[in-house]
Amino acid sequence: MDPLFLLLRMDGQVEVTNKQFQRHKQFTRELSMMMYGFGDSMSPLPESVDVLEDILVDYINNMCVQAAKVSGRRGKVVVDDFKFVLRKDTKKLARVEELLAMNKEIEVARAMIQ
Repeated sequence: MDPLFLLLRMDGQVEVTNKQFQRHKQFTRELSMMMYGFGDSMSPLPESVDVLEDILVDYINNMCVQAAKVSGRRGKVVVDDFKFVLRKDTKKLARVEELLAMNKEIEVARAMIQ
């Protein structure tokens, strides 16, 4: 089965396709620091970081494709679509809820400062 990819068109519509996109090393620095934090060497092999980045990008893409499928005809993916996709993974869902609550607290704190 070919992997599915999520494309955001210029008109704002979401399109699911099986077309491969070109990867850019966006998370290399962060992933190498995380690998060091989890016990790898201070400068891990670039191949190891690349493999981990491929896994990460594939996971994020798959989550977005699943959320886009859940969104259906709306054509717009919302946070609740991601929550629905994660409903069976209680740890990840709890982390999403925690991050959303923290985000609201930060927004309230910023509003109080201004």
